[in-house]
Amino acid sequence: MEQSKLKIGLVGVGHLGKIHLKCIQQLPEFELVGIYDIQSKEKEKVAYEHGVRAFSNYDELLQLCDAVDIVSSTSSHFELAEQAIRREKHCFIEKPVTATLEEAVALRELVKLHPVNVQIGHVERFNPSFAAIRPYIKQPKFIEAHRLSSFNPRGRDVSVIHDIMIHDLDLICLLANSPLKEVKANGVSLVSPLPDICNARLEFESGLVCNVTASRISMKQMRKLRIFQEDAYISIDMLEKEAQVIRLLDDNQENTIEIETHKGNKYISLVNPEIKPVNAILEELKSFCKSIVNEEVPEVNLDEGIQVLGLVQAITKQIEENQ
Repeated sequence: MEQSKLKIGLVGVGHLGKIHLKCIQQLPEFELVGIYDIQSKEKEKVAYEHGVRAFSNYDELLQLCDAVDIVSSTSSHFELAEQAIRREKHCFIEKPVTATLEEAVALRELVKLHPVNVQIGHVERFNPSFAAIRPYIKQPKFIEAHRLSSFNPRGRDVSVIHDIMIHDLDLICLLANSPLKEVKANGVSLVSPLPDICNARLEFESGLVCNVTASRISMKQMRKLRIFQEDAYISIDMLEKEAQVIRLLDDNQENTIEIETHKGNKYISLVNPEIKPVNAILEELKSFCKSIVNEEVPEVNLDEGIQVLGLVQAITKQIEENQ
């Protein structure tokens, strides 16, 4: 594709959709063709406020686009993405990729017939604190994740697993790079018909063990990831955009502390990686455009979205069996 602006349409102008709209308008890589939403009043209001065209027909929007950014309700993802892929339009699909694993697999089969780029909106991949720490992560042995948020009625159509735990599950799948061996999980429904609190213990074939907790009825916000590996303890605060690496070294280096261990004297090194102040949604949309222009595999591809959704389904099944 020539180095011209990518013509993109935005589908869904709810809370997150409006954020995507503002980001698209900030990026010179894109030309926003217009927006589409099943809610006609909201669509017209947003179009007026942001000076963009509102389409009453999805197919008409697709005709004028190279790509679509699907930020609608999860239940609509499959139908909207299927239509776009059949028209050979590149798709950015907000997480989770679809409501069910079967729908996601069907999209993968469709892409084999209509080769387009599909990127899934697992935005924490682009969180600056996680991006800064990635070079230090090597074969983790244990990962602990805590993601807490206050209740928001917008998420009542899906469980806390689909809603917020999925962010950490994506990062875990990325870092594990290994088939899943066993899942143990439990959850509680308090203010919605689906689980609002969940804890899962995951074991991978590589030996990695993960303990993941998510709640959407907490009094405080938290997004923390702690990673333990043979030579280091890594702490990431994705909410405060902070990260720290504590490493155990064999040799004395500048700013290290000597300690005695069962393997002899070692040296503790504390590193605070530089964290660049970036907007993660802007970064993931830039990445989507880059993958299309350069004909590359997207940063978070459809196979990865399917893998995470499979893990979500396994956790959900465990909770249902326990109940």
